[in-house]
Amino acid sequence: MKKVVIEVPKNRSEKIHARFKDVLYSVTEGEKTARFTLYIPDDMLDELIHQTNGSVSAQTRPLWTGLIPDYGTGDDDDRGTLIEVTTPDFVISPFVEKLKEQYGLTKKKSKTPIEKIIAETESLTEFDQTKFILAAIAGLVALIGLFLNNVGIIIGAMLLSPLLGPIYALAVYVAIGDLKTTLRCIGLLGLMVSMLVGIAALATFALSFVIPLALTSEILARQDPNAIYVLMALLLGFATMTALSKGIPEGIAGVAIAAALLPPAIVTGLSLVLFPAGAVKAAVLTLQNIVGLIAGSIIGALFLNIGPRDLFAQGMSRQFIIRILWFLAVLIAFLVIVSFLV
Repeated sequence: MKKVVIEVPKNRSEKIHARFKDVLYSVTEGEKTARFTLYIPDDMLDELIHQTNGSVSAQTRPLWTGLIPDYGTGDDDDRGTLIEVTTPDFVISPFVEKLKEQYGLTKKKSKTPIEKIIAETESLTEFDQTKFILAAIAGLVALIGLFLNNVGIIIGAMLLSPLLGPIYALAVYVAIGDLKTTLRCIGLLGLMVSMLVGIAALATFALSFVIPLALTSEILARQDPNAIYVLMALLLGFATMTALSKGIPEGIAGVAIAAALLPPAIVTGLSLVLFPAGAVKAAVLTLQNIVGLIAGSIIGALFLNIGPRDLFAQGMSRQFIIRILWFLAVLIAFLVIVSFLV
């Protein structure tokens, strides 16, 4: 059950009265604005937001972040347009119970509103020192596990690694056609992976003066690029997007991303010190997994119908997605060919 508060200028309030006839709501009218308070089942939220977008203005926009300055024609009235969604602890109402029963009979699939998805990913598009420190610690733990040939330690490092964020956010912003934020996500992902490679190289160089280091079977396994890893990464990226949309915690879903990225990146770094020829192979495997995960995540976003609400923006985002997917397809083909040559 969701509580939705919609505040609009009075001259637009009449447009949305008819939209709420089938739900429980109250109206509070002020001097310049009207505030609607609604209680609706979770499954009705996305459709209600979609209808509200079309009611408060003929010029809708794909993003909704609470205060919406882009609504309407740019008048000062736009400052009075507000949509807020919260989840109450509980709601007691015979009308709500009847609505739940009636709505349950439709068996309509629930869809997470794009606005909520964007709100969840906003923090993932900015540099977060804590997450980079956590990634560095996960990299060092994975390095120890690789040298000890201990699968349990490597898995433990995957549980720590925050590599999911940039890839998830990248897929979402590609789906809504936001080039600027997409490039920022690519930069964050590249910086994080480069940091892992650098830390692994420095730590290996330092350890080589203290203890003898050998190439274990776990390390050698990450120096064998193969086309099958691209398919694995595609499936993992797709599965991760689907899992997150169904409410599976990020910490669990992120293990799949870390499994594909963390060990190969660490092996690339340590191989630069111990076995430079193997570093090329590990780097190719790392790139295969990165590209595959990104492509799979974008396909997952398309499968989940993640995209802007505005029809014009939808057309623009589709063109953007097609170009990105073509680029990734060419890059995947190139990396597959290289895997046979190295």
